[in-house]
Order: sequence, then structure tokens, then C-alpha cells
Amino acid sequence: MNQEISIEALLKWRLDAAEHEAPPPPRASRLLELSRPWWERTPELFQGLVQRLALRPSQLAHAMARAPGGAGVPVPSVVHDGTSPLDTTSEVLYVAVKGPRLRLRFKVESAPLSPPAFWEVTFVDPETSKPLLSGTAAHSAGDEYRLEEELPPEVLPAWSRLRVTDRMPFRFILRPAAGPAA
Repeated sequence: MNQEISIEALLKWRLDAAEHEAPPPPRASRLLELSRPWWERTPELFQGLVQRLALRPSQLAHAMARAPGGAGVPVPSVVHDGTSPLDTTSEVLYVAVKGPRLRLRFKVESAPLSPPAFWEVTFVDPETSKPLLSGTAAHSAGDEYRLEEELPPEVLPAWSRLRVTDRMPFRFILRPAAGPAA
């Protein structure tokens, strides 16, 4: 059976079907909640992960204990995949600040068996235990991840002089992410 249906009628039919099948839009309060950083939505979880980071040996002592010729600078890290946290170390392989943007490459030394394509990386100040910034790192070559993020004005002056051989002024909380932030 060959029926002549106009494109407009077909599109209207599909639009009506899509509107009927679509879930209701989220409430404004839910959208506002989702726009807040994860550490504000779940402060107890954040504090627990920060406490785990605080128990880690200092970055400098850890770096001195490493064999010479390591590829990068170690950064104490905690991986949280929604189940139990995993204490690990990330190795910063490249760091540069171009204007207000941080460019970073790192690898996670004790990554989960199936590491994600993206990590949500929360940079935590080791002295104040406060979050400095958060961004999404994408899987790169081998077991490396890369991140490019705009720095907040309060850390920009100090971080603009960072070199990959310096002691890093942060620790990481790593959480699997669905993909790059929009």
C-alpha cells in the first residue's frame, strides 16, 4: 500500500509522538541542585574523601622515596567510583598555564581494572582541604589523561609559574565522568 503523506504531516506526527513519550521536564529546584558542584551536594562524602587524602604521606616525602628517573611528579589521589574509595597516586606528566587556562596530563597509578574514558578531577588544596577547581579529564594515549580547564583567579598567579618538576599545590579526587562538561 503506497500512501502519499506530506513531509509536514509526517514531521507533525513524529513531533506529537515525541512529546507524548518524553518525560516531564525537571523542576527548577532540581536543575539548581544539579548545577551545584558535587562537593556542595554531598558534603559528607567530600569530607570523608578529603580526610583520606590528609592521611596520605606528604607529596615531597613520597616523591623523594620514588626511584630516580620517574616520568612525573606524584600527587596523592583518591578514586571514588560510587562504591568504596581507593587510595592511589596520580603522576603529573605535563603542566602548563597559558593565559588563564591550565593544561595538564597525568596518569593514575592504581587505576580500576577498567579505567573510565573520562575522570571528573577535583583539585583539593592540601593545606586548607578546600576544593580549588574541578574539570573533566579525557583518556589520551596509553594510560594517560589530559585536562584543560580555566583557573580561578585566586590560584592563577601562583599556578602560572608551575613546572612539571615542582611540588604540586593540589591533591586529586577522581570520580568517573560520563563525558566532557558542556
